[in-house]
Amino acid sequence: MKRVAQALSAGVMLLSQAALAADTATLTVKVLNVSDKGGDLRIGVYDQATFVMRGSKPVTGEVVPAKAGTMSFTFTVKPGEYGVKVLQDLNRNGKLDMSMMGMMPAEPFGLSNDAKPTMSGPPWDDAKIALKPGATTITITLH
Repeated sequence: MKRVAQALSAGVMLLSQAALAADTATLTVKVLNVSDKGGDLRIGVYDQATFVMRGSKPVTGEVVPAKAGTMSFTFTVKPGEYGVKVLQDLNRNGKLDMSMMGMMPAEPFGLSNDAKPTMSGPPWDDAKIALKPGATTITITLH
């Protein structure tokens, strides 16, 4: 009887783990061309509502000291559509600084799908990625 109870308990745990895996997506983001100029690497995973809004908070994200070359990050989110923004915040002021003319970014940045920003901000349709249950890896190049 004890073995039957243990087997049932193990089966319930496996089913619970399978259900949990079906409810989550794992996103690994590889960031290329991190400059040797230091600062922080700020990476955020956004839903559609927050992706295009300046100053909005990501669904999840990290801020870590920048290390030249390639850096990788892994996030767990619910399946759905997301956009990723990356900034190498050279002066650690928490925002993307613009050139003196205000038209070009003065710090390295990148978007998912290597989408190009427009005058009105980051383009959702170009940057969105569909995450299904399981693991997905994307690469973003800093420019």
